[in-house]
Amino acid sequence: MRELIIALALAGCGSHAAPVAPAGEADAPDIPVSVEWKVEQGEGDRVEVSLVVDSTTLQIGPLIASTEHEPGTPATCALRAANPTRTEIVCGDANAYAAELADGALVVSFIGEQKAVVKRVPVNGNRLAVKPLRLPLEKPAG
Repeated sequence: MRELIIALALAGCGSHAAPVAPAGEADAPDIPVSVEWKVEQGEGDRVEVSLVVDSTTLQIGPLIASTEHEPGTPATCALRAANPTRTEIVCGDANAYAAELADGALVVSFIGEQKAVVKRVPVNGNRLAVKPLRLPLEKPAG
């Protein structure tokens, strides 16, 4: 009788295994890519934009930051999108940069009258972790 109980107990141990997902349907591990847009005053009505990707700063380029009612300063810049696969920064009235995950890379594009790829950076991740935009402190006049 004791052997029968042990056999039944051993047989029952394997019957509650978790179901195995078919190949290709298993969830990929969540690997975030940290990104943070930065803007600094450039010449005239332009700002200089950079993007920090996993602690590495990439110089992206200038944007015209002036609006109909404001001069071109970092204060006219804002995040327009910040989701797991795409982020955008817009400055002024007419131009922006977008960064989008695509095929193991972060593709940075200029968005203005036409869209143009500016940089393509290999990344190891499957979603963006976008940090809030922090504008530089204005220096007191002196």
